[in-house]
Amino acid sequence: MKKLFLLICFSAYAFWGHATTHTIQVWNGYFQFLPNAMTIQLGDTIQWLPLDQPTMVHTITSDSIPEGAEPFDQIWQAPADTFFQYVPQVAGLYKYVCTPHIGLGMIAQFEVMDISSSSEDVTKSSRPIQVFPNPATDWIRMSGIEGSADYHIYSINGEVLLSGQSAAGEIDISTLTPGLYVIDIRAVRNERVVFSKL
Repeated sequence: MKKLFLLICFSAYAFWGHATTHTIQVWNGYFQFLPNAMTIQLGDTIQWLPLDQPTMVHTITSDSIPEGAEPFDQIWQAPADTFFQYVPQVAGLYKYVCTPHIGLGMIAQFEVMDISSSSEDVTKSSRPIQVFPNPATDWIRMSGIEGSADYHIYSINGEVLLSGQSAAGEIDISTLTPGLYVIDIRAVRNERVVFSKL
């Protein structure tokens, strides 16, 4: 009995000890959640942080979630350090919205994978796209995609500064001035990632 108890404790530690916190940024002025789609593992935490100074009321409200999952409805407003964390307890697809700004497209989703119940690893197409190095200087590279991908790079004010198709996941950003940018990546799925240039 004691051995069984220790085994259960060790299994719980191994599972939760590798949990990751994923960040979604709330882009107040352009009514977006960045990224607007991601895939995480069961046991991970999602946190929403401000990308810019909140100047109006937004919400982070569950719209369509798996059966048995805990709904959420967080009011998002000033001060700028407002944040919200959620730990999904059920695998599946979670869709959420900003209720005052659904008409402006402020909607997003995340998928929770329970890899312990599957004999297969999470495929590359389900891994979140990441940009590195971040901060960057002259080049950024993308992981989580295979082959080439279309991209648009926006200023923090929403202006398109660069666009094209990356080769081998690399993008030349040497013409950008130092600052904060958003890249919209269109590959197997669409994702937006925030990065900075030195």
